[in-house]
Amino acid sequence: MKYKSSLGLIAALFLSACTIQVPPYSADISNVSKLKEESNTPVSVGKIESEKKLNKISLRGSPLVSSVGNSYGEYIESALIQELKLAKLWSGVAKKQVTGKVIDQDIDVTGFSEGNSFIKVNFVVSEDDAILFEKVISAEHDFDSSFIGAIAIPNGQRSYVELVQKLLKNLYSDEEFITAIK
Repeated sequence: MKYKSSLGLIAALFLSACTIQVPPYSADISNVSKLKEESNTPVSVGKIESEKKLNKISLRGSPLVSSVGNSYGEYIESALIQELKLAKLWSGVAKKQVTGKVIDQDIDVTGFSEGNSFIKVNFVVSEDDAILFEKVISAEHDFDSSFIGAIAIPNGQRSYVELVQKLLKNLYSDEEFITAIK
C-alpha cells in the first residue's frame, strides 16, 4: 500500500512540472473592427523577435511555452496576422511591414486570489528602408487566481491570450501606428 501511494505522489510531482503551452490565439473582434475602421491599406508582418530567456514563463514551476513555433514572438506574429487577415488588411507582399521584438513579459500566479501578467513589445512599421513607426507598446492583464495550483496554473495559461489581445488593442489604438499603416 505504501508503494502505491508513493508512486502516486511521485507521478503527481512529475506532472506538476510538465511543460504547458499557451492556448491558440483567438482574434478579438473589437480589434478587427478597429483595424477595419482605420485603414484599407494592406500590410505584411515580418519577424517579431523574442530572446531565448523570454520564451519560457514559469507558472509555479511549470514552464509555459508558446504554442506557435519556438517563441512568443512567433505567437504574436501569428496573432497579428490573424487579426489583419480578418480585417482584410494582410498581404504577404505588401511593402509596409510590421516587425518587432518582445522586450519583457511575465505571468504571476503566486497570489491567493488574483494573478497578473504584463508584456512589452517594440513594434516597428517600415516601408522599403524607411522606418515609419517605432514604439514600445505594453499591456497588463489581471485575472482570477487561487492558492490552489490546479486553478491558478490553467488561469495563468489562458491569461496569455487575453494579454496579447490587449497588447494588439493598445497597438491599434496608437494614432501614430494607424498613420504609419495607412
